[in-house]
Amino acid sequence: MSTWTSKALIAAFVFGLAGCEAGLGVSRKAPEQISLPDGLIVAGAEGWCVDLESSRAIGATSMVVLGSCAAIAKNAKAPRPRVPGVMTVSIEGAGLQAPPAAALEAFFETDSGLAVLARDGIAQSVRVLESRRDGEHLYLRAEDKSALPGAESEYWRAIFGLNGRLVSVTLLGLAGRPIAPAEGFATLQSQIEELIVANAV
Repeated sequence: MSTWTSKALIAAFVFGLAGCEAGLGVSRKAPEQISLPDGLIVAGAEGWCVDLESSRAIGATSMVVLGSCAAIAKNAKAPRPRVPGVMTVSIEGAGLQAPPAAALEAFFETDSGLAVLARDGIAQSVRVLESRRDGEHLYLRAEDKSALPGAESEYWRAIFGLNGRLVSVTLLGLAGRPIAPAEGFATLQSQIEELIVANAV
């Protein structure tokens, strides 16, 4: 996980979800999409909205954080996703060709690849539980022993190319509220479809 996905972010969503369930908080508009400086649009799938305070764009790299629209808006009537959690969309700059899915899959079987998947950058902290290829989209389900407090150790990540950019979408569940593998995979698929539609040329 990126250092942008901090303990504070996880805590914010945990307490934000609790507030929505209780009908607390001041209602505000939660943006469903954001246009990045390089022209790419990140739109959330159904129930997912952009957390502007946690999202970043630095140089050619952007990280967009998505959470429950209800939690971000502090409005129990706003849409919410089928699974509780936080999603991040990481984009590397224009002109970066994504490697073939098969090559990516092989890379994540190495210590260098595992280190990339671990929050602490240590290969021994993470293990890949499942990998799937759907065309040139690679899906990974991994368990990270260095997971952030307040977050589940198991998470999903998809890596693929989009309009000349390398994109990584990560779904992180909240502690005590694990996301079933089938639901996690379906959630990533829906998010990727939303990104493709939003950036159709």
